[in-house]
Amino acid sequence: MSRLVPSPKTNLATPASPETRPGLKRWSGPAYRPYWILLGLALLVRVGTALLFHQPGYTDAYYYANVAESLWRGQGFREDYIWNYLVRPLPTGVTGNPSSLYWMPLTSILVYIAYLVGGGPSFLAAQGPGILLSALLAPLSFYLATSLFGNTPQGRRYGWLAGLLAIFSGIYAAYFVFPDNFAPFALFSCGFLICATQSLTRLLAGSRGVYRRAALAGVLAGLAYLTRVDGLLLPVVPLVCLLLRPAALKKSWPVAWRAGVVMLAVFGLVISPWLLRNLAATGQLLPGGGLKVLFWREYNDFFSLSKPLDLPYYLNLTQPDPHWGWGPLIGGKLDALFENLLIVERGALFLTPFFIIGLFTWPTLPVETEASRPARLWQRPEFQPFLVYTVLLYLAMSLAFTFPGTRGSVFHSSGGLLPYIFLVSLVGLDQAITWLGKVSRPQATAARQLRYGGLVVAAFICLTLGLTLSLPGNWDKDYNEVQQVGAWLDAHESPDTVVMLPLGPAFWYVTHRPSIATASDSLEVNLQLARQYGARYLALFSDHYPDSFAWLYDTKKAPGFELVEDFGGAQLYRIVPS
Repeated sequence: MSRLVPSPKTNLATPASPETRPGLKRWSGPAYRPYWILLGLALLVRVGTALLFHQPGYTDAYYYANVAESLWRGQGFREDYIWNYLVRPLPTGVTGNPSSLYWMPLTSILVYIAYLVGGGPSFLAAQGPGILLSALLAPLSFYLATSLFGNTPQGRRYGWLAGLLAIFSGIYAAYFVFPDNFAPFALFSCGFLICATQSLTRLLAGSRGVYRRAALAGVLAGLAYLTRVDGLLLPVVPLVCLLLRPAALKKSWPVAWRAGVVMLAVFGLVISPWLLRNLAATGQLLPGGGLKVLFWREYNDFFSLSKPLDLPYYLNLTQPDPHWGWGPLIGGKLDALFENLLIVERGALFLTPFFIIGLFTWPTLPVETEASRPARLWQRPEFQPFLVYTVLLYLAMSLAFTFPGTRGSVFHSSGGLLPYIFLVSLVGLDQAITWLGKVSRPQATAARQLRYGGLVVAAFICLTLGLTLSLPGNWDKDYNEVQQVGAWLDAHESPDTVVMLPLGPAFWYVTHRPSIATASDSLEVNLQLARQYGARYLALFSDHYPDSFAWLYDTKKAPGFELVEDFGGAQLYRIVPS
């Protein structure tokens, strides 16, 4: 029997070096070094930002963390409180209700995985997915720049600058590290736009690889939908892009429709398990009452119990209100168009003028083909999916989902636009510098582009630091007030005592006590609701109580409610039995 004799050129006791392992050599070579550097810097910044905060701070983040904890405890998708009344039929009890009906499940699943890795629920573990996924936007920005402008000095410069801007990311820097859907939706939606762009340009150029990229786009669109319902807009983007190019669509129709089928089929496969879960848990595919959002007259309708929230109500045909009609309806849409424009622009901060200039420049890409012949940037297929999605999101959130759009939906859904916004802004900055060179020292244009690009990044870093450091000061106010109420209940009541309050997810995160939401209806309706679900106490907080409770909060008197404790901000009332 022959023996295996080590080759004299190979030391089996020593791991092979990267040079002798093709896989490691590929990922650790000079071509990939910028990606690792940007990822490392992004992780450092994200971890440093995360350490500024010690609890979620707002309803969305509390909710996702609560569902993740339920998964970690082996209870499945469950919530032990009622935080809105959109779902019909209404829950029969306060505890043991299916969760993630209005908000989607993937963020909680990611936090649950972090709990498994971290050994149990903790806020730092809950921040893990946001830290990692948002950090990936930096190397993704480098990839976007070099894939469009080539591995050229210009492409690499754009890549480094866009990557650094993505690391600090302005107003998003703090929110990326919370257990919310900011980071996952940004990554999945941006990845989808890149895949859709590559599929579109290859289709128009007659190149191979269209179907693979269409399939990957379907996966990313599905993950985006499981993160936010807004993900349903993403599969529409390639269709609109093709309709805007009828001649090209006619020429490549056989490949185009097959690629569309591939994308939609994969998208359906990704989301179908969750739809089947909804059907099994509630008897409905889409049980969260999300379509009722279309018929809100105001944001407080989110928490209404008695309003029908349908088309006749929206048109003021039922429950007519003298303050509602065609004038307020149209005015609300116009207000939303303006406010959402500011929200989208907020991601760019002071880069907005350069972004606008960039849209109208004539950039030169490494290879000009029939698919990407010289044109203004906004006309080019390489940027068309980004612009189409931006317009679709803006119009949908302004004209259809008007009130939630201005109260956070646009902000949540725009993070994936940042790499494109940064890249287009850098193109616009270069164009502005080129114009400057026509009137002053044209030979200094290249040096100015390097210098001013660095100044833009430095200014963006300063603004990001200012915006981020301004948040922690008052971040714990609601949390501390909820703790005060919870401590009193711990001393005086059993753990299963039901409380009515406007901060259900926060209350469960802090106290693990059941609760029902205060409705935006009258005090009488709330009193009936409390008695229906057996709530024994009402808690109000200094910054959180419905308008119908304002008189009670100010005077501390109302029929059916007896003040038990005034904490200086929070107030606790006993609900008088009928």
